[in-house]
Amino acid sequence: MNSKLAHTAEHIFMRSLQQLVDGISVRKVDHRDTINKVYLKSPKLTLDIIYQAEVMTNRVIEEGREVKEHKFVSIGEAREIFPHMRAYEERISGDVRVIEIDNYDYSACTREHTQKTNECGFFLVTRISKENDQYGIEFLVGKEAQKSALELSMKCIKVARELGASVKTLEATAKNLKKELDIYKKRMVILTENSINSLIPTNKDDKIIYAMIIEMFDDSIVMKKTRDIIKQNNSIVLFMNINSRATVVLACNENLQIDCSVILKSTLNKFGGKGGGKVNFATGSVEIEKAEEMFNALRKELNC
Repeated sequence: MNSKLAHTAEHIFMRSLQQLVDGISVRKVDHRDTINKVYLKSPKLTLDIIYQAEVMTNRVIEEGREVKEHKFVSIGEAREIFPHMRAYEERISGDVRVIEIDNYDYSACTREHTQKTNECGFFLVTRISKENDQYGIEFLVGKEAQKSALELSMKCIKVARELGASVKTLEATAKNLKKELDIYKKRMVILTENSINSLIPTNKDDKIIYAMIIEMFDDSIVMKKTRDIIKQNNSIVLFMNINSRATVVLACNENLQIDCSVILKSTLNKFGGKGGGKVNFATGSVEIEKAEEMFNALRKELNC
């Protein structure tokens, strides 16, 4: 990545964002061989605003505006000429170098820049991360940006085809599918809870044993219900949940002298599975084909 292109394009992009949203402040700029990233703080930045800033940035790039350099003996003198200049004032002392994007942006900067904006070619945001009001925006410039834009375009076309949608309806289709998925997840939670709640335990040697093979249930709910069950004195839980692999849960109340971790690891080793955990709560997984055989082996080991 040509650093001159990245530095210049980043100046244009930040000014574009600031024209669209009040209160944006740049916290850090990171330019490396494989990544360009600007970290900024904003109370109300949206994807639509970032897109608008991209459009504005590329328009300024296409206009081929002159990139000028101005030197001043102090930040105060620079502010007199360019009152809206962007600068990390707490890091600046002595001489100040201001980079001007002709009649568009003014920023105190020591890095190298292009002579005209059209040397940047093309600007593309490639990734956006967010934590509270802090944003990290990654971007590409020039040929790398053009190549990435083509790749992203083809990915959108492929995804649209897989979903049976057009590129124009891709976003709406994805939102609808997400809503449907959320509904199915809620149904799965209810189904899992109801199935476990309806399980009638067996009693043997003063132990309350909950053992069941289940299919396509929500693993997180299985774990949660297991923790609830083993709060009962003398309770043992053995669940085998079959999805793409078979997840096994072996747990017991703390008053029982049973080491679930040792028992599960030993049995998993016999069937090519992996797992572990604590003395009274252990989990693992095994290939589906071996699930029922392993389940029965665990029941025999537990004498239940």
